[in-house]
Amino acid sequence: MRVFNFLKRLFGKDKKADTSRGQTSPMPAPGTIAAKTLDLNIPDEALQDEASFAAYLQERLPFFGDLIRADYDPAAGSLTLHGRNGDTMTKFLGNALLSLREKRGPARAQALLNYLNMTEAMADDGELARVLPVLKARDFVDVARQQMMQAVKDEPSPPQFVYLDEAENLIRLFVVNGETTVNYVMSTALEDWGIDVRELAETAQANLQKFLAKTGVKVAKRSRFQYVEVDGQFESSVAFVPNFWAQVQDQSGGAAPIAAFLSRDKVFFTHENDIEGLQLLELISADLSDVPYVISPDQYRWENGRWTLFRRVARMEAAVRH
Repeated sequence: MRVFNFLKRLFGKDKKADTSRGQTSPMPAPGTIAAKTLDLNIPDEALQDEASFAAYLQERLPFFGDLIRADYDPAAGSLTLHGRNGDTMTKFLGNALLSLREKRGPARAQALLNYLNMTEAMADDGELARVLPVLKARDFVDVARQQMMQAVKDEPSPPQFVYLDEAENLIRLFVVNGETTVNYVMSTALEDWGIDVRELAETAQANLQKFLAKTGVKVAKRSRFQYVEVDGQFESSVAFVPNFWAQVQDQSGGAAPIAAFLSRDKVFFTHENDIEGLQLLELISADLSDVPYVISPDQYRWENGRWTLFRRVARMEAAVRH
């Protein structure tokens, strides 16, 4: 896997092994300034939000090795690193924040090194360039696994689905997006690629940003609520784009967005102060009789970059059967 030159020098991975040949590293000339070291003792305050994290990295990363500048794009939630020789690498901050907040001390420092070493070169190789995050109900994994075990009876322990918890009853899975089909990423694929689920999530998030930049995200209106239009298949993946929902919240005067992720191509939303809109949203959520690839009829509330369950909605068809 190729690592950008400025990261090699930043982390000492491009140094010649002179000492192994009995030579010693040259001492700095008199009057020169000793090279700085990268402070990885990350305080909690630096991880409050994306802007704080970006400011922390912008202050400390430039001028080490061949890294000369780090540009923050608040709209995309990304930091682009610029090397002296023209190399660039864009990092999306959201998933890194979640990972780093969970760690302390040396573990946090190591997590940051792993994050910075995730290169776009990896995402440009084969299937990884086509991995996208998808939203599913939590019981999807259990149902799909049972189907796999029934279909392949001579394989009692099929590969595990790779996923992250997203909200109550919702998970984030990953698929390799093909021209005509999508294939779910399984644990065996991670082993082949040599990455863990957090690194996979980072790559998928970067791929999603590129994908949406090509397809665009349109908002259409129906009565008192709105719905998302992307490509007819990955609408529900907009759940993983915090900046989209931040804009929705701004347009609602600060009221938190309320969304129903009915299926992979049907996402309806309004905001928490729109009583009539919420009632209409509940009606359409309850009627899932003509919705293929159902995710959930429930409504979710977005705030501070996270989804939480807002209201459970009983399906009409279930009520009829019982």
